[in-house]
Parts: sequence; structure tokens; C-alpha cells
Amino acid sequence: MAHVVGIDLGTTNSLVAQMRGDRPEIIANEAGKRLTPSIVGLDKHDKIHVGDTARNQLVAMPERTVAEVKRLMGSPAKIKLGAREYTPQEISAFILKRLKDDAERSLGESVAEAIITVPAYFTDAQRQATKDAGELAGFKVDRILNEPTAAALAYGLDHLDKEQFVLVYDLGGGTFDVSVLEMFEGVLDVKASAGNNHLGGGDFDRAIADWLAREFETAHGIDLRKDVKAMVRLKQAAEQAKMELSSLSATNIMLPFIAVKGAEPLSLELELTRARLEELIGAMIRSTLEPVESALRDAKLDKSRITDVVLVGGSSRIPLVQALLAEHFGKEARRGVNPDEAIALGAAVQAGLKSGAISTERGIMITDVCPFTLGVEVVANTGSQRMGGMFSPIIPRNSTVPVSRTEVYSTTADQQRIVDIKVYQGESRLTKNNTFLDSYSIDGIPPAPAGHEKVAITFTYDVNGILNCKTKIVSTGKEAMLVVDKSAQRMSDGEKGEAKERLEGEWKGEKKQATGDGRPATGNDEAIIVAAKAKLDSVDAMNKAKLEKLVGEFEKGDAATRAKIDRELTNLLFELD
Repeated sequence: MAHVVGIDLGTTNSLVAQMRGDRPEIIANEAGKRLTPSIVGLDKHDKIHVGDTARNQLVAMPERTVAEVKRLMGSPAKIKLGAREYTPQEISAFILKRLKDDAERSLGESVAEAIITVPAYFTDAQRQATKDAGELAGFKVDRILNEPTAAALAYGLDHLDKEQFVLVYDLGGGTFDVSVLEMFEGVLDVKASAGNNHLGGGDFDRAIADWLAREFETAHGIDLRKDVKAMVRLKQAAEQAKMELSSLSATNIMLPFIAVKGAEPLSLELELTRARLEELIGAMIRSTLEPVESALRDAKLDKSRITDVVLVGGSSRIPLVQALLAEHFGKEARRGVNPDEAIALGAAVQAGLKSGAISTERGIMITDVCPFTLGVEVVANTGSQRMGGMFSPIIPRNSTVPVSRTEVYSTTADQQRIVDIKVYQGESRLTKNNTFLDSYSIDGIPPAPAGHEKVAITFTYDVNGILNCKTKIVSTGKEAMLVVDKSAQRMSDGEKGEAKERLEGEWKGEKKQATGDGRPATGNDEAIIVAAKAKLDSVDAMNKAKLEKLVGEFEKGDAATRAKIDRELTNLLFELD
């Protein structure tokens, strides 16, 4: 039986899972960890690193390291790592390659197919970019699965006999989703989804880091926000403090040698309380209630009918999130599913259904919805005036997929021979406020007065988010078709083939072009070097030799070496103070 794995391609961390028997399980990475940081780095020898090794070089070489690439999926952004340039799909492909290698190492054979999850509120372009990334990594990607739906699968595996409405609240590292589902007799029927593609734990980390920078500037007159390496350290410290405050009421943040003023190295030491954290991020967390209410309205349900609220995503561990939901729904949220792992586990269940690892006798079936309204641009009559740029919906948001809908439109000009169809997604009545997807035309309309000839436009939307458009001239039967499975940033088959070959070579380290031997220590590196050199004349011979050795190794070392020496130097300097 061919192996199909489930993958949670996350903003902060990524996971891969498989079915073992009738239960899904996470596949640990090469280091034995269940979560792989979604970070990609290029060391000074032009070798690609993914996960913890890339994270280790983030402070030393931020210009050669990238994190949170998921936020750029579907955009035209270019990512520079040293002298190389990548698309978001290519960076994501490296992360997926790491997961693929881990799965193959664990299973002892090749894995050719994957179910990859995306936020429910991802746009068409973002979904297609994710599919492209999977293909660049060497996977066959037949199914893109919405993250809350995957989490519901993981939850529902142990609740197949229950009839209930469930709300999945998914607050991850970079995105927020909420889905409302009905569960009955093994069926998981998604009723509605909503969310925010630009809200997550990373935003909370940045709010904390910004507060730390402001406090440091007040105390020392130095703006750390102008120092890239300092901000990387601040954001890492902010993330750690945020996690600690899920169980503590206060935590100390200490960053030694964060800057230099004159010849004096400066350190940052501040206490962050849970109360202050809630002041910093409270508005962002409270803003998640609007999509929650939107999903309930679209599902035509009152919140009192929700049996369980299922928490997904690492940021759902924040006490304020849990308190807010408990107050809103009048009940504690369910914590039975690991928030970090639920999505990957649910993707593995879907993979098991596809591969046959889960018997059809278990009766598991899922439905999903189209998260955005899909339609066309039209000219509308408003009294005696005609207004262009109006949006005419064909498939309303939260329609169960697969779905097919048809709307009939009339010509707007006398003797009109051609109709241009512009396809959009969004919720505004004006197309300028929505997202343009694609366009096509149909000609050969018989000449007639305005409004006499009709065209029927049919949209068909499948479970992978691919939209098929068909326009038919009603009087003649002539048809024109368009498949919206691309965006302006999507690669052609030829480009994909070239990129796949190039990435494979870089992954295997076959291309090793020299790009220099690193840079002199600057920024935060300079602070610790200044502090170490300042100590040389005030310590005994043995410690002086230690300091000189560590400084020398630091200045000559690569990112991993610098990270290791940084810790050793920091500990030694504290001992000598």
C-alpha cells in the first residue's frame, strides 16, 4: 500500500504525520523532535538548512535566513538568502523536503503523496502556491485540506457516534481560522468558515518585542528597532516569554550584550507580567470574536448550540484566549487534542482515508466549504444610470463543496458581439475591493438590441479550491471555458520543472558556489566581542587565554559555531563579573 502522509505546513512550525494502524501519529524529525521550525537558512558555504539548524543561524546571519514564509505565499515577493533569490513557494518546498526526508527515514521507503493543510481563509492564489510548493518538494498533491477541518478530523476520530455542533478555533503562528461543523453518524459537515490571514502568534511576539525596544530606548537612548540582529534576539525572547506566561504570572527577560554605547556593552533585563502581556495583545485577541460570530451567522446557529469549542494552534494556549472563549460561550474550551499537533494528525486521517489505511467501514466522511464568495464583474442599472465595476456573486461564501452554480446575464450594448468575463473573489459589492482571479472572453454573440441576448455563466468549485468557469451563449449554445487554477505568481509547468531540478541540486549540496567567508562581527556580535576584549586586561592569565580563544573562534566561525561560542562567552563573562 502506497504511503500518503499528512502535513501541517505552519507559519512557525511544521509537522508530518502518518497512520499507524487505526490511529494517526506524528513522525519525529532527524533530531527526534515532533515540531520542525519553519525556518530556512543558507550558510556561508551555500548549504541549505531547515528547522533548528536554520533557527540557530537566525541571529548571526539574518540576511541568509528566513522565517514565517507562509505569510508570503501567493504573493510576488522575492526572498534573498545571501546572493540567491527564491520565491515563497521554493522556500516552502525546502521545508516540505525536510518533512519528506523525515517521513521516508521513518517509514523506510519513499513517500510520493501528501495531504497538505492550509488556513481555511487562504485565497485561491495562496492555495495554489502551497500546491506548487508540494510539487517542487517531490510530492503528488491531490488534496489541499483546510486546517480547522483537519483539526476536526483529529477530534472527531474519537467522537464519531456523537451528534453535535463543534466550533474549531485555530490561532496559529501567523493565521487565524474558525470553522463551525456539524457531526453526525461519522459525517463531519463544515457549515461555515471565517478568519484573518494576518493574525497569529508572530504578531503577539512583535508587539512584545516592540515594547522591549521602547523600554530599552527609554533607559539607554538606543533604538534597537534599527538593529536587525537585535530585533531577532528580541523577538525570540518575546516568543519564549509569551509561552512562559501561559503558566506563570510573570517572567524575567534577560538579553546580555544586546548593544554597545561608547565602549560599554549594554544588556536588557525586564520583567513582563501576564497583565502587561494582555495589555499588549488584548485588542488583537479580542478581534478574533468577530470572525467567530461571522461563522456562526453564516452557519445560522446561535452560540448556545455549540457543544464543544476545540482549540487548535500554539497561540490558543494563551490564558486570555481561553478566558475570552469561556466567557463568550459560557463553557470551557476542550483541551483534549494537542493544539500543536491536531492539524497534522487530522491531515494523516485524511491521508488514511485516501490510501485505504482507514477502512470505509468506519464511515468517516467530511465536507468542506468555499471560504470566499466567487463572482463576476457586471454593469448594473441604478435608475437611469449604469454603473460599472459591480460584483455579481455566483457562488456565495460558505457553500458546501464541490458546488456548481449558474447565473444568466444580458448584453449591455446594442449589437454587442463579445462579452469579457472578469472573475473575482471577495465580499464587497465593488470589484475594486475584491481579489481579481482571471478573465476570459466569448465572441460570436448574434447582433441584437441591448438586453436581448443572454449568456449563462456557470462556476464549479472543487474540494481543492480549483474553479472551473463556463460561459454559454443561450441562443446559439456556443461555449467558452476557463480553469482558474493559477495566479499571476504561479509557475508554468516548464518553470516548475526547472525550479524542481535546481532545488533538488541545492538540497543535495551539488552546487557550492563560494560567496565569501562570512562577515566581521557587527551589531549584537560586536557587543559581546567588545565586552570580552574589555575583560582581557582585568582577568588572570588562564581566563585571558580562554577569552582570547573564544573570541578568535567566534570571529572565524560559521553561524552554528557563533551561536555555540556566544553562549560560552556569555556564561564566562557572567562568571568573571
